[in-house]
Amino acid sequence: VLPLETYRVDKEGFKTPYQDHPAYELLNLEPSEDMTRFTFFKTLMTSVLLTGNGYAYIERDKNIYPLQIIYIPTPQVSIEWITDSSGIHRKRYRVTGFRELVEPRDMIHVLNFSYDGIIGVSTLTHARQSLNISSDSEAHASGFFKSGANTAGVLTIEGENRTNPVTGRPNGIVILEGNMRYQPITVSPKDSQLLESRQFNVVDICRFFSVSPVKAFDLSKSSYSTVEATQLAYLTDTASAIITKIELEINRKVFLSSERRSVKAEFNT
Repeated sequence: VLPLETYRVDKEGFKTPYQDHPAYELLNLEPSEDMTRFTFFKTLMTSVLLTGNGYAYIERDKNIYPLQIIYIPTPQVSIEWITDSSGIHRKRYRVTGFRELVEPRDMIHVLNFSYDGIIGVSTLTHARQSLNISSDSEAHASGFFKSGANTAGVLTIEGENRTNPVTGRPNGIVILEGNMRYQPITVSPKDSQLLESRQFNVVDICRFFSVSPVKAFDLSKSSYSTVEATQLAYLTDTASAIITKIELEINRKVFLSSERRSVKAEFNT
């Protein structure tokens, strides 16, 4: 997990570390009494990817400066809408154990991706069909290799053919009626396209999460040069989107509105 620094920004746009700000230690060391920065952001991003949403409540002092940033599991949070005096619908968060609704300014809410900009959608939910295909492929592959990865043979006859496949497993002998003769058959895993299918599933799942297959230890089409390039591309293709989501949410929620032009949080990449 990258360091998350708090900076003071001058009128020319130059940044200097702002260690005296109340949020400095929260963002770079200990967001709450329960978690370190590493644990907090890793847990938050796991929630974002697997549930579509990552929530953290901002506890403030009497001057509205942050005291703690407390991670809240997704099942404990729901969104409700209230109507203000002007008839405008306003978003609020209902948190299990809280007596009152939480205003958006006090809730860090990182979305995975969303169809409406309000609720995030889990990557796994979006990819469930392909993951089911992958699971079926694994089950089929398991049966295939347990059977010795080959079909024993086929018995054929002269005359009318009648087949009665019972299980559909990729091993065994098909028996046909009549004058029979035996012909052995060998099917390699490559010919059955099982290996290609299994590799495709790895790449497909990596694609869902915008991660290079090399990061998932699939080195089948890599070299030292491509691994080095992958390390550089990881920041721009994968991490930068996540970094931007968190930075924007923290900068508009943790800091006071009067500080937004002069104070900002930024990951040190």
